[in-house]
Amino acid sequence: MLDALVDLFEHYWEVGAPLRVTEEGGIGGAGPEDAASPAGEDRHLLSLMVAGMTDETIAGQLRVSKRTIQRRIQGLMNLAGVATRMQLGWHAARRDWL
Repeated sequence: MLDALVDLFEHYWEVGAPLRVTEEGGIGGAGPEDAASPAGEDRHLLSLMVAGMTDETIAGQLRVSKRTIQRRIQGLMNLAGVATRMQLGWHAARRDWL
């Protein structure tokens, strides 16, 4: 049983993507930034969002209001050209914004 769990962990470790939950956002191997990529603060917001935190929790972490978080996420969705948060997370991972 333990061998199976270790193998499962190793598999997910190999296929997983790094998650940067720092204010700098891009530390640790982020790809080159283009003109349409978010700033470091927005990368931090994205990292918190894809980690599954609620808007209220993110707002507390960043010391801003919940409405500010919602507005910034909407701005990121517009930047990415997507309609849902799920699409934003996928787009952010694909474009190496995380």
